[in-house]
Amino acid sequence: MSGQPTNDELQRLAAQHDEHQAQAEMLAEQIEAIQISIIECERAVNAIDALKDEDEVAALVPIGAGSFMHAKLAKSDRTIISLGSNVSAEMSSDAAKDRLVDRREKLAKILEQMNQTMGELAKRIQAIQAAATKQTQARQPDQAYI
Repeated sequence: MSGQPTNDELQRLAAQHDEHQAQAEMLAEQIEAIQISIIECERAVNAIDALKDEDEVAALVPIGAGSFMHAKLAKSDRTIISLGSNVSAEMSSDAAKDRLVDRREKLAKILEQMNQTMGELAKRIQAIQAAATKQTQARQPDQAYI
């Protein structure tokens, strides 16, 4: 062989590119879900802060299908918080806030790691694209005579 790239090499690069691209898309979806969870934690903390020490706060409670009912908050010092796996617990609003802040911080660390992984995937994809372009350009002079 003359050192020219083969179709097999180009197919291998294409397969690697497709695999990394699929990983990047899946990671992007996970990043979006983590960002939404962080926002939800922030909203919950803000709500706890806003309702703290309030008596008989009037509110609209969602009941589904875009419908709401008027209600009054009976206990602003207690909060029911999800612990995961469809398990919830009632605790003081301060304890719930602490738990939500901790959850938000853990999610932020996970998001940072995922963003680093996304950056690494992007570099690999760019390297594969550059290698494929180089191999394709190396083949073009030979194919001009065919």
